[in-house]
Amino acid sequence: MKVLVVDDEIMICEWLEFCISQNPLCQLTGVAHNGAEALELFQKEEPDLVLTDVKMPVMDGLEFLHALRSFNSRTKVVFLTAFSEFDLIRQALRDGASEYLLKTEMQNDVLQDLLNREAGELHLAENRDETDTASISQAHYVIGSILRQNKELTEEELENLRRCNIRWRNNGLFALAVWKKSILNGGLVFPGASQIRHVAGFDYTDRIYVIVGNFTRTLSEAEKAEKLAVYAGDIQKMNNCMVGISAITDEMRRIPLAIWQASCSLGEGFYEGKKRVYVPRYPLTELFKKNELWKNAFTEFNMHLYQAKGYQRYELLDEFLKNAASWRILAVESLCGLCRDTFELLEFEAKGNGISLTGTDILREQMEECISLEEARRIMEAFAGQCHLTELQNAPKSKNIQLAVEYINAHYAEQLSLEQVAASVYLNPDYFSRAFKMETGQTFVNYLTDVRLSRSVWLLENTALRVQMIAQQVGYYNASYFSTIFKKKYGMSPYEYRRKEK
Repeated sequence: MKVLVVDDEIMICEWLEFCISQNPLCQLTGVAHNGAEALELFQKEEPDLVLTDVKMPVMDGLEFLHALRSFNSRTKVVFLTAFSEFDLIRQALRDGASEYLLKTEMQNDVLQDLLNREAGELHLAENRDETDTASISQAHYVIGSILRQNKELTEEELENLRRCNIRWRNNGLFALAVWKKSILNGGLVFPGASQIRHVAGFDYTDRIYVIVGNFTRTLSEAEKAEKLAVYAGDIQKMNNCMVGISAITDEMRRIPLAIWQASCSLGEGFYEGKKRVYVPRYPLTELFKKNELWKNAFTEFNMHLYQAKGYQRYELLDEFLKNAASWRILAVESLCGLCRDTFELLEFEAKGNGISLTGTDILREQMEECISLEEARRIMEAFAGQCHLTELQNAPKSKNIQLAVEYINAHYAEQLSLEQVAASVYLNPDYFSRAFKMETGQTFVNYLTDVRLSRSVWLLENTALRVQMIAQQVGYYNASYFSTIFKKKYGMSPYEYRRKEK
């Protein structure tokens, strides 16, 4: 199996080269340090597997993946990622990536398992009769990767679906969405006699399973709407689950949009918590506009999430979830992704502060599967208790000191001075120093140090950046001094801490 490595970190490339050289089933065909270099190597070598970073200069991993798919290439693409890039990874999986590996978990045995698995699948594919249709698993993969796209299908994509034995007609197409958690035991049960046939079914997201349906004969618009309502209602009752439905379309190329609309309809159930059929709340044109607003809200939340710490992070998420209910954010997978991100950041911070956590694996699994706002908030509340996140008696109470804390959390990587922060909130430095200590229980210097070291712990655990680079990213331009204060707080040097985590 020919393997191409793509990463802008030389250290990671060298390590991957070493691991690949140990596997007799693999041959390294090249190493690139950005997507543009990788694309050039790909066209020359045509590798079977690509291991690629997400964020790179010139051309990033997602752009590289899109370029490969434009060639209609079946090359497997596995992303190497840090935790902070999970939103990008979820997008990559929807765009046709095979899977991902966390850089913090990239041990040799894990990588060898991946290489052996991919080599085995390649061997089976090469020995399969080329005139035969793809295997069920391959067809499922192709169908899912094409229909997960939130755009109209091209003629080539429609033809690829036909090769996977998709049979539909330009009349009465629709999508139904259910929570995967609802179909784990025995699968969905469908009504027996119906004028509807199932065209396809696949895992749409981590939580949602989608069924695409088609009316078997021509009906009036009113008849289609009536029969779809009855059909969805029967599925809901027979399976005792929530069902989200799309509008009906007569254009096959618009099926991905119908699927997305059905998933958003199901998103209503995330807030309502009632097992019933949920119809589209918005037409597609308005839904697209809403989605842009939701994306902006997610981006703003993430910005504040990484600037906050401890109880502030938990409080930030709790407030966002309250707003999500009033805003009616129907992009549930992205919303739950914010919960997962907060969960992980709180866990890393708690470990860095020496807090012993128990039962977190169970809570994490529950978060991965949760299908209601109430459940998500309950899990996060339980985890906040595990991390000892209780609101401190001496938390900032005055508006000026609250703003100062926010300013420090946003600018900790800069060469901050007490005078600079005091000026940002229009206070005299001497008065600011006394007020800050009185309201936070810490001096300005100690608070700033805690913010910087907490961030450095996260970077050590989730990136392959050199310690010197991490020191600079958290505001220390003298790596030796950074190492000294790190050891003073955590009892070991940054290098020792990273080895311990591995």
